[in-house]
Amino acid sequence: MGLLSILPASFSTVETWVTRIFLLLGIITIGPWAALLLYDLLLYIFRSISHEIPVIGGRARGKARPRAPSLTERPSGHRRRFSLARPLAPGVVKSDAAERRWRHIKEESEEDSSST
Repeated sequence: MGLLSILPASFSTVETWVTRIFLLLGIITIGPWAALLLYDLLLYIFRSISHEIPVIGGRARGKARPRAPSLTERPSGHRRRFSLARPLAPGVVKSDAAERRWRHIKEESEEDSSST
């Protein structure tokens, strides 16, 4: 029984098996994610090294250098929009006037603004 155990000594076998079960569940939960991360890292390193091979590598064929994927840029080059707002249903047009009233925003008009 460990020094930090709050259970009596007669439960040492139960405590050992509960510890083993939770360690196994932790490995089952974290293991696939760790394996995917390791695979992704090794694939990136392999692609970067193979790009530099003189005759058959990507540089010799005029290909772009391998890059890690970007979260903010699409493959087409356009930036992604990150928003917590839900997308509108197709065909629904959002009214700016209703949103301004809901948010209590007073829009300035040409007459209200003073030019100095």
